[in-house]
Amino acid sequence: MTITKHNLYNFCLVLTFLLPITIGAQELRIFSKADFNLIGNVKKSTVITNYGKEEFYFNKEGKLTKSITRYTDEDYSITYYKYSNNEILEKRLENYRDGVFDKNTSIAHLYKIDTTENKKVTEKILTYSKKFLDQYEYEFDAENRLKVIKRINDEEIDETTIEYTVYGAEKEQAYYLNGKLLKSIRESYKTNSKGEKLKTVLTKEFIKGKPLKAEEVVTKENGSIVSKDYFTADAAETKFVFRKKEVYTYKKDNQVIDKITVKTAKKTYDVTYLHQFDGENGNWIKQVISPDNTYITRKIQYYPEEVVTEETIKN
Repeated sequence: MTITKHNLYNFCLVLTFLLPITIGAQELRIFSKADFNLIGNVKKSTVITNYGKEEFYFNKEGKLTKSITRYTDEDYSITYYKYSNNEILEKRLENYRDGVFDKNTSIAHLYKIDTTENKKVTEKILTYSKKFLDQYEYEFDAENRLKVIKRINDEEIDETTIEYTVYGAEKEQAYYLNGKLLKSIRESYKTNSKGEKLKTVLTKEFIKGKPLKAEEVVTKENGSIVSKDYFTADAAETKFVFRKKEVYTYKKDNQVIDKITVKTAKKTYDVTYLHQFDGENGNWIKQVISPDNTYITRKIQYYPEEVVTEETIKN
């Protein structure tokens, strides 16, 4: 495959969306090295593939503080994250094209937190040229659960409300955009034949109240995925129909994926993952995915281990 600048841009755009930063309420979440399948005192992780490169930086507490998407040596984007008291205060995306900073496409997300009564977070989105784009207001209830998201711009005001319901051992969150069902998330637990406690999360997405797609994820208590089921809307857009199932197998004694068995209505096949590890640190540094034979390489830098002395303990 010929690697073009267009391919690099598209791939790195995909890498950017692989970052755990999404629209709406999820932006209030603080992300850490664990979200990138990293363990230990990681300072920086550089992800290199056939098509491009992404860099992730973490502070000593493990929080993500900066990421860099490199399309070419002169075309790249830098995202900065600023926190305070375990809350996000700023997220800034700076774009560079032909080595020059582009303030018109660079964006700042600024957060203001009000805890006078129930918590309320206001997010303003501006370009670096001071053009207002959007404002989001996140309102929480007395149990610190997100209840309302308001999106305000020069053209309209959208309101998403979240309803919480308990059905015996199950609980559900339902998101309504301007009164129409947008998404539902149902969570339940069960114990399998091995005595392991399993968590099942069924997420359904809708467009204008009609089914769009759904995903059911089963995980163990340690967070490792057991299986994923994918669904799409039927031709009449009245219900969800099965598309495929993925069953996950892990390498012994860790949570690194060894194989994913994919089952559809017509066939079953395996996607296998071969890994090279960085010794005693326990992180993988190269991953080869078959049968496509694509690969991902990671270069990982660590904070030096702090030496605990008698003087350190006294202080």
